[in-house]
Amino acid sequence: MKKENRWLIKAVSLILSASLFVCAFASCTKKEQEEEITRGTAPITPPTGYAEPSEYHGEPTTDPAATKSQTTVTAKAASTASHAATNSAQSVILPDEKANEAVEEAAQKGGTSAADIAQFVAIMGYDYDPKQGIFYTSLDNWQRQGNFVAHYDTAAHYINMNYKTIRIDFGPCEGLNWRMQLWKGEYGVFGGCEAGIYTSDPDKNKMLYTATDNDHMLQWESALYLSRSDFKNSNPWFYREWQTHWWLTGFKSGVVNPEEIVMYLHVRMRSAQMANEFEQALLTSGYKKASMGPAPSRRQVEEKMDIDTFCRSLNDFYIVWEDLGELNYVQRTG
Repeated sequence: MKKENRWLIKAVSLILSASLFVCAFASCTKKEQEEEITRGTAPITPPTGYAEPSEYHGEPTTDPAATKSQTTVTAKAASTASHAATNSAQSVILPDEKANEAVEEAAQKGGTSAADIAQFVAIMGYDYDPKQGIFYTSLDNWQRQGNFVAHYDTAAHYINMNYKTIRIDFGPCEGLNWRMQLWKGEYGVFGGCEAGIYTSDPDKNKMLYTATDNDHMLQWESALYLSRSDFKNSNPWFYREWQTHWWLTGFKSGVVNPEEIVMYLHVRMRSAQMANEFEQALLTSGYKKASMGPAPSRRQVEEKMDIDTFCRSLNDFYIVWEDLGELNYVQRTG
């Protein structure tokens, strides 16, 4: 297959992926940016049949995170939610009762059809943690096979996804260049955060970053706080437990301010060499190094570390993020 044809297929895949978000929350306005891929390379094959919900006007929530218990929203939800939306605009059918309640709550706050939200959740392949009331992406989410171009971050604003993001490039390690990208902000009717790890082959295409395979994933955990005060008072909005993953995410019903929410990330590099490269990349990205004891707890980080700092303990990094990076929208003034 010619190189031009391969890029054409990727472009079509990107358009299909973006259209899901367009149908979920609003219409999309085109905006030119550089082309840079930061997620997987295979064509996207999502489920079909998603209906467009109404505009969201939600209110912030303040409940803290609870436990690590999780319940899986299975692939069956895609067909049942689609059937529900077809037969009744008010019906919600997800495999987990608590997930349905979370969807109903989001609908009541946002003026959006609960059936539309349930169908969106099913199509995106989200799982659900009933204790914390958060949706999150599973390890083998279909989006792992899709592409993510850098200008999606800008285009996302036009489909009601407003967030701050930062890219941390490092390497080469293990024969690969690495990129960690963080996001935090509003995702339609949800507030949330993401941490993804991607690699590129420096001998093939330095600009082509794809989601890591199973042999190169990282171990990490994260937490999201609605404000600096919540961070210092150990009051996380939600928490993602320690696990091996390529894309650690969490989304919860409510309105957040992308510039005020604080993200905590604890991540373990795969080797001392990788840790050294990552540390230098954090410094280059603007993070300041903090002094902490070995293997600090999350509570110790909350008490002693400042915003936009990190500390290192062997190959483990503890990162507190708020201000660094860039918004995917123009901030209003006055």
